[in-house]
Amino acid sequence: MSIAVFRIGLAAAKTVADQAYGSALAPGRWHSLRSGAASRRVIYCAGSRALAQLEKRVHANGITPVGQALFRLELPDGLVVRTAQAAGLPDHWRDSEAVTQAFGDRWLDACAELALWVPSYVEPAEHNLLLNALHPRLPEVALVRERDPFEF
Repeated sequence: MSIAVFRIGLAAAKTVADQAYGSALAPGRWHSLRSGAASRRVIYCAGSRALAQLEKRVHANGITPVGQALFRLELPDGLVVRTAQAAGLPDHWRDSEAVTQAFGDRWLDACAELALWVPSYVEPAEHNLLLNALHPRLPEVALVRERDPFEF
């Protein structure tokens, strides 16, 4: 059985790789910016539809996003995904975004794994999934458009 995760992103996105567009433009909780051809590309996904909506609302800073769709991303069968805690996430990860960015940057730059479960900063009992958009297995991820347009 494959793992399914969710994200609310630009409706114009046609491929899984398109979902990483924003990560090259702005830093996030789990990555910093690196310019040029070697920019980091990460796709932030949520473990549930509800968490995807909560994360989008929190990060929209009170502005209602437009041109959005709800996507389900299905990971390849048999893919083993570690948690950030198993990968060495420090206990004090909530204290500083620099801590989570450095952790995520190391994970992304190693490019050894397609996906990693990380705790949600908004609700730490829930989890988001990071997808390394530069990993060679990214094309194996299926992108399913569940709701277009997605309206808040």
